[in-house]
Amino acid sequence: MPDLTQQLQWIAHEEEEKQAQALARRYGLGYVNLLGYPALFNVIEIIPYETMVNFRLVSYLKTGKTVQMATVDPANPSLKLTIDKLTTDTGNQFVLSVCSQSSFLYMLSLYQDFLSKKPKEEKIQVAQRAGETREAEILSLQKLKDTIAQVPTTQLLEKIMEGAVHTDASDVHLEPQEQYFRLRYRIDGVLQDIASIPIDSYKALLSRIKFLAKMKLDVKDHPQDGRFDIMAGNQPVDVRVSTMPTSAGELVEMRILPREKAFIKLEDLGFREDVLKEIEEAIHSPQGMIINTGPTGSGKTTTLYAILQKLNKPSAKIMTLEDPIEYQISGIDQSQVEPEKNYTFAEGLRAILRQDPDVIMVGEMRDPETASISLQAALTGHLVLTTLHANNAPASLPRLLDMGIASYLLAGSINLIIAQRLVRRVCTVCKGKGCQSCSFLGYRGRIAIAEYLKISPKMGKLINQKGSLADFYNLAKTEGMKTMYEDGMDKVKAGITTQQEITRVARE
Repeated sequence: MPDLTQQLQWIAHEEEEKQAQALARRYGLGYVNLLGYPALFNVIEIIPYETMVNFRLVSYLKTGKTVQMATVDPANPSLKLTIDKLTTDTGNQFVLSVCSQSSFLYMLSLYQDFLSKKPKEEKIQVAQRAGETREAEILSLQKLKDTIAQVPTTQLLEKIMEGAVHTDASDVHLEPQEQYFRLRYRIDGVLQDIASIPIDSYKALLSRIKFLAKMKLDVKDHPQDGRFDIMAGNQPVDVRVSTMPTSAGELVEMRILPREKAFIKLEDLGFREDVLKEIEEAIHSPQGMIINTGPTGSGKTTTLYAILQKLNKPSAKIMTLEDPIEYQISGIDQSQVEPEKNYTFAEGLRAILRQDPDVIMVGEMRDPETASISLQAALTGHLVLTTLHANNAPASLPRLLDMGIASYLLAGSINLIIAQRLVRRVCTVCKGKGCQSCSFLGYRGRIAIAEYLKISPKMGKLINQKGSLADFYNLAKTEGMKTMYEDGMDKVKAGITTQQEITRVARE
């Protein structure tokens, strides 16, 4: 008996092709069914993929200077101008036909398959920061806004990435609105408006980003993740891309990660002397746990990497478990969890413990199982570095107790809890007034403000009693803990930052 699903699919396909034929007759054009067509890559790539996706337009046959092309949408008012431009740019003559959406998607899949097998992928090249003539365009955010607003669509992504690299942005945000899309950079932890660009340009830009990041171009109603590389001068830079559907279109977030980033020394992060002393003491203990707490973007990973650099000696076996691995560190064994493949923090941690490590870094204690295994490792001869999402250092203890962690594990295994935030430094050139050096923001670079907590006998007793957050906080203050806010205000008095910055990130 024939399969009913297959029959229905075939009927639907026949109907789709009949509609394409009717559309061809209506516009006086030829019709072509491209399903299974043996197209060549050098023919398909005649049409740039941005144009291919935006106009649902494919080239499938070339004879001499004549190129046969097909579209799903012959009614598109911009189609003639696009074909005229292709004629001028390539020197070919184009003959247009109509095809179905299925034909178009088939050719698009061929194009993607060809590209996936190419030995060398496209890389975006941006100018080096120092000594390049184009740096004059990026001296201030206003000049950057003007430049991006005027750049042709074909050069838009290059200019956006160039601006991001030259302003030391950590993230690029593309946010579609009804009539335009908003471009923003996160610079020193704060989002800055860069430009408003016509929505038509956004469509082409989005297609190119998704193509480079090896995302599915025709998927618009589900989030996707991907990555691509750019070259800043001779330095490779990873760009991690995330998309998300909204009512106005797809949001795009791009994280900028220099692959050969110069690591900041622990002493240069801005910690005051007593914090540095406690960290040094804690990391030279043969076992125990150091917890770094704070929200996303507070510099936790940077601090842990700085600690790893200090511990990175031939006599120590150091292993990390991260999601994702942000930077490669020579001499350290780094592993990235993949939850979709059942390689979780807990699973990876069990494997690490079979590798005879001296130092373990667990990117984040997200769940009770990971936290319990990490604390047991810290109790049995390993130095464990990890992060936890908590508002301050004392808040880490009730957070772990709420996870169901045994109180004896907490009291016996934690060497030090650090809480930190990053605040912007006042520009040393203009002292906060705004100049070309700081893109007229008044700030350049960031510095850490921090607090720390050690497990004293009284704190251990309170852990066993499963005290409240207020109990832990009050005891920490009684025992002399200097808060992040107090540390920040000391840096305000020293002229390093401003009270507005401290209030923004560490309001008590």
